[in-house]
Amino acid sequence: MQKKWECLASETLADLKLFEARIDTLRNPKNGEEVKVTILTGNDSVNVLAITKKGTAVLVDNYRFGTASYLLELPGGMVDEGEDHQQAAKRELAEETGYSAKEWIYAGCVASNPVFMDSFVHHYLALGAAKTSGTDLDDAEDIEVREVPVEQVRKMLFNGEFMHPHTVSGVLRALEVLKPEK
Repeated sequence: MQKKWECLASETLADLKLFEARIDTLRNPKNGEEVKVTILTGNDSVNVLAITKKGTAVLVDNYRFGTASYLLELPGGMVDEGEDHQQAAKRELAEETGYSAKEWIYAGCVASNPVFMDSFVHHYLALGAAKTSGTDLDDAEDIEVREVPVEQVRKMLFNGEFMHPHTVSGVLRALEVLKPEK
């Protein structure tokens, strides 16, 4: 049986725009020792595997500051206050790619990084996607949109071409939903 870690104190360190950093002092239930851990707290996020009528996936080459490189990813981003996950997925797809879709299917979620974050990433499959507008990028976004055949996306997944773990999870989950029933 798992024992509960008791939170003895919590101190906010900084507001980091996308996240708030805090230090929690916890009691380890195994040995009674106090430990301090850093937690990033913030809104959940979403990503979308959007499939066009011609069977291509809408992907983005997105500049990532942490790796100082462009990564091929699913479009996505943070859920805004007062917004549900599906609304955020539709908004992020439109903002980053200019695409919208007719059919939306929830494909599950994963923890952002459970080691030190308290948020989750929600995955969506969007079917019947089409270019319907221009993009609306934030000042810190540098994104190029590309369409890739779904069968090639499957190969790219297992060839290691997707380096962002949330994209790997989102593609796996969405492709599983997309898989025809046997």
